Amino acid sequence: MSGSATLLSLALIATPALATVRYEIKDLGNLGGVTSEADGVNPTGQIIGLAQIQGGNFHAFLADPGGMRDLGTLGGAQSGARDVNSHGDIVGWANTADGAKHGFYWHAGQMIDLGSLSNGTVDAFSLNDAGTVVGSYINGSFERAFVWSGGVMQDIGTLGGTDSRAIAINNHGDVVGYARPVDEQQIHACLWQGGVARDLGTLGGWASHALGINDQGKVVGWSLMDPETMSHGFEWSDGVMVDLGSIGGRYSSAFAINTSGQVVGTSTDVNNIEHAVLWEGGPIQDLNSMIPPGTGWFLNMASDINDDGVIVGAGTIGGATHAFLLTPVPTLDVPRPAAALAFAGAAPNPGMGGTTLRFSLPTSAHVTLRLFDVRGRAIRTLADRDFGAGQSLVAWDGTADDGSAAGAGIYWARLETSGRSWARRLTLLR
Repeated sequence: MSGSATLLSLALIATPALATVRYEIKDLGNLGGVTSEADGVNPTGQIIGLAQIQGGNFHAFLADPGGMRDLGTLGGAQSGARDVNSHGDIVGWANTADGAKHGFYWHAGQMIDLGSLSNGTVDAFSLNDAGTVVGSYINGSFERAFVWSGGVMQDIGTLGGTDSRAIAINNHGDVVGYARPVDEQQIHACLWQGGVARDLGTLGGWASHALGINDQGKVVGWSLMDPETMSHGFEWSDGVMVDLGSIGGRYSSAFAINTSGQVVGTSTDVNNIEHAVLWEGGPIQDLNSMIPPGTGWFLNMASDINDDGVIVGAGTIGGATHAFLLTPVPTLDVPRPAAALAFAGAAPNPGMGGTTLRFSLPTSAHVTLRLFDVRGRAIRTLADRDFGAGQSLVAWDGTADDGSAAGAGIYWARLETSGRSWARRLTLLR
């Protein structure tokens, strides 16, 4: 990415008008040690993760308004919680008395060992409201995905190769993770439905990995990209994988998606520093720009988001890594009449070879209208002039500023006028 493109992508992220919410931040503390990390939050606001105890080991925790609770282990030194469902049931991993790593299911105050299909390591990553658990186990030199339900563990297979891992499950029983195809040369994001494994493909590189799925069947994760060896977060829906971009660095990853389609994860900046980020129907946003200034926090990773928009993850404060809770609060933007000053976006959308963008102004004003690709690179300036009051139409013929044809895919139209800005997504077909 060129320097000018990087500056444009950062400007696109940092504009306050793109943010629809701001957040209050809360330090979730620890269990007597220094470090903690939040990995999941359920609809009732219960939060799980792992935290240091005195002596340096890590234990799984459950946090709620009453504080942080140590969930213990399976008799060994350490544990970590990975997911919590609507009923407060929890899954994760824990050491046994002999030092082995096993998956656990925590229910009604009891930590249950999930067992194994071999004598190897077991890790439980997710569960749904029916109590169905997914994860992976080691079988010899291979890792294999499993589903556990009612005390029975079942290997759910691969895409024809040797390895697989199940990371997330929704309330319809759809499972996502990764699996190795028959050629054994790569891992691909995989969706298991009704016992059948489906290859979700990549963003052009040799590998991808699905990390989250919502009840609408939208999948998020990361994928390598060609021709550069970078990986970006993706959203997959109805057979199409979309690049979610980054905040200027070479890496981003999407960890979770809620029923509203809000996605959280992490992204590096131009200095290779990881930032907690949010995607919500627009360009990627740095969550560090959406918390009150002067808190002392730097948010590195957003791990999960529930349907109320509550976000959990890990960041640094006072030189230590702590679990955080972000609670959305109403935006301070002054409401405006939609018909008076509005950007309706593109129609038709998707557009075959081009489209028309519509906006309205209450009075004459200068308008700048630009198109960006999903990496935040400026593609075309459609308008940079004065417009009269009322509705205006600006046509795009599907070409870039240099006259070349823009490729089929997702673009963002950004309109700026009177100190305000809007972003609308559009799809170009060829």
